Amino acid sequence: MPKAAFYTLGCRLNQTESGIMARGLEGIGYEIIQDIEKADLCVINTCTVTNQSDVKCRKGIRSIQKKNPHAMIAVVGCFSQISSQQILDIGGIHIVLGNEEKLKLHEYVGEASRSTAPLVRVSPLSREPFAIDTIGQHLESTRANLKIQDGCDFLCSFCIIPTARGRSRSRIPENIRSEVRELARQGVREVVLTGVNIGTYQTGGSGFLDLMAIFQAEKGIQRVRISSIEPTTVGTELFAWMKDPHSKLVPYLHLPLQSGSDEILKKMRRRYTIAEYRDFILQAVAEVPDICIGSDIIVGFPGETDLLFEETRAALVALPIHYFHVFPFAERKGTTAEKLKPKIRGDIISRRVSILRSLSDQKKEGFYRQFVGRRLHVLFESREKVGIWTGFSDNYIRVGVESDKALKNRIKTVQVTGVRSGLAAGELVHEN
Repeated sequence: MPKAAFYTLGCRLNQTESGIMARGLEGIGYEIIQDIEKADLCVINTCTVTNQSDVKCRKGIRSIQKKNPHAMIAVVGCFSQISSQQILDIGGIHIVLGNEEKLKLHEYVGEASRSTAPLVRVSPLSREPFAIDTIGQHLESTRANLKIQDGCDFLCSFCIIPTARGRSRSRIPENIRSEVRELARQGVREVVLTGVNIGTYQTGGSGFLDLMAIFQAEKGIQRVRISSIEPTTVGTELFAWMKDPHSKLVPYLHLPLQSGSDEILKKMRRRYTIAEYRDFILQAVAEVPDICIGSDIIVGFPGETDLLFEETRAALVALPIHYFHVFPFAERKGTTAEKLKPKIRGDIISRRVSILRSLSDQKKEGFYRQFVGRRLHVLFESREKVGIWTGFSDNYIRVGVESDKALKNRIKTVQVTGVRSGLAAGELVHEN
C-alpha cells in the first residue's frame, strides 16, 4: 500500500481541506501517515496570506525534498493558485494544483506518476455552489471540521484571499447533509463550521441559519460550533439559536475585530464601526448565558499611531471579549495595504503585540474563573501524559480532570474547582 503524508500551512480551512484530500487518497489505496520521510507522496497544502507565508512555503518544499528526495511532491492550494511558476522554478515538483482542483488530488496522482513533466492544473476560480465528493473517514472522531463555504467578496485592504480563493461561494445543502449524516455514523459529537466567510453562506434561497435544520435533524451530532464569522454577516437572530436549550448551536462566537480604532478600520476597509461591533457583542452577552467571545486583532497596521493603538487596547479592556489572537501586521504584495503609509517600526509592533497578548491571557483567565464552583458539560478529546483528560465545554473553556475512566469522545458533567496554566481544573460529577 503506498503511503502519503501531509504538510499543511495556514488556516483551519486548510486543515479541513487536507483531511478531504486525505480521504480521497485513501479511496484510491493510499495509507495516510505522519512521517514525511517514509511517504511515497508528500502533499504540501500552502498558504499565501503574507509575503512571509510564501517564504515559508518555499522553505517547506525544499526541506521535504531534502528529507525525502524520492517522494512524489504535490504542492496545492493558495500559493499554487497565485504563484505556480515560483513553485515550478524550485524544481523536482510533480503536481501543482490550484484551489479549484486541489480537492480532486486523488484524480491526478495516477496521471502524474506516468509523466516525466510536472502536472499543473491552476484554473480560474468558480463562483458556483459546490459539492465535495470525498466524504469518508475523518481522522479525528471527537470533532470534525465541516467546510460549508469558500472565498470572500469583502476585499479588505490587507487581504489577498479573494485573489487566492476567489469570490464567495457556498456548498450545496444536500451535500452538507450527506457529510453530516456520515459524521454522525462515525461517532463524531461536534461539528465545527468552517470556510473563509461563512456568514455570507447563500445558495438556493438558503442562508447561513437555514443550515441549522440539517444539524438539528441528525441525532448523532450533539454540538455545532461556528469557527469564525465576520461581524455584520449574520443578524442578532443568531442568538435565539444559541440560547435555545434544544438547539445544538453552542454559545460561542469568534468575531474578528482587527482594530478598535474607526480610523484604522476604515483604512482596512472593514464593514463596521467599533460602535456597531460593540452593540452586537453586548447584545450577545445580554441574550446568551455564559457565551464565550473570541476575536482576532492586527497590530501595527500602517498609520497606527500610539493613540490609535491605545483605542484598540482600551476597547479590548472594556468589551466582553474573552480572548483574542494577536497578529503583527505583515505586508502582502498585491494588496492595497502594501502601499499605505506610514509603516510602523518592527520593534514598536512587537511591543504592542506583547501588550495585547498579555491582556488576552488575563481576560481568558478571568473568564475561566467565573466558572469556579459551577458545572460544565465537557466533550473530552484526549488524555495528557500526566494522566489528565482534557476537552472543551460548549462555551469553549478547556477543562482538565483526573480520571481512570475512558473519556474520549464522551460528554461528561464537570464541577470546576480552579484555574491553572490556561486550564480549568475540575472533578467529574457522578451521574445516575
